[in-house]
Amino acid sequence: MKYASIDVGTNTVLLLIAELDKGISDILDISTITRLGEGLKEKGLICNEAMTRTFRALEEYRKIIDANGVCEIFCVGTSALREAENAEVFLKMVSEKLKLTIRIISEHDEAYYTYLSVKNDELIKDESVIIVDIGGGSTEIIKGNSQEFIDYISLPTGTVKLTEMFVKHDPPLNGELSSLKAYSKDLLLTLPFNGYGSALIGAGGTITNLAGIVLGLEVFDKEIVHASGITLNEIDKLIDLMKNMYTSERKAIKGMEKGREDIFLQGIIFLKEIMVYFEIDKLIVSTKGVRYGVIYEKFWELRS
Repeated sequence: MKYASIDVGTNTVLLLIAELDKGISDILDISTITRLGEGLKEKGLICNEAMTRTFRALEEYRKIIDANGVCEIFCVGTSALREAENAEVFLKMVSEKLKLTIRIISEHDEAYYTYLSVKNDELIKDESVIIVDIGGGSTEIIKGNSQEFIDYISLPTGTVKLTEMFVKHDPPLNGELSSLKAYSKDLLLTLPFNGYGSALIGAGGTITNLAGIVLGLEVFDKEIVHASGITLNEIDKLIDLMKNMYTSERKAIKGMEKGREDIFLQGIIFLKEIMVYFEIDKLIVSTKGVRYGVIYEKFWELRS
């Protein structure tokens, strides 16, 4: 049986089609940057242009799903749709025109699905892990192990919000980046747990794109990126390289995902501060995330 899982995020919309039998086999896994949360931090609303871009991506996904003979579709929305005052307008449009029901999930469920995607992928080999998923509008930091989802926090920021809050110049001014770092440090002081003795696993578009750049991949290759490692030193070198670059220059960096070049630097600066906070100098990359967690939940439901 084929199932589809769609994750409508603040920056990216992701589609996974998988076959469930004795296990889970990927058929298709694609992403589209639509920047649904553009301007949301300032106005509290999803703008018409962002709605249109995201609707068109979902329209294309609907065609792909229909062509693959999928038996059931799970579509979830995260930070932008949780926060937007006019989210219902978008949900109604998608429901009526595409026959897709977007379920807005809580911060807890977003963290839990991310945890499931890592746990069932057997990336958790240590007694304790910290999982970090940097999104466009929120960042989930999760503590767990191979048996248990222990705790989480959803920080109210991500790459899109950090950019809109702090970066007003291209390239960003030193003062803007300093303010971003100071904000990040203060935000991390709210964490309810530490990372003592834990391994670090990173998920989300910022981290997978970072891995592609570190690995020198001209074209993103999920098989190579998944379970690869990134060190704090490698992140520092990339920050030093990019901080004085214009957005147009960042596009030429080998491995840079098109459409991410204006928010990427802010994301990896935030990631660096997270790693420093936990005193962990290396992370393991997961190319999975919420869309996989939703499918894993369905798989175990069918098995029970």
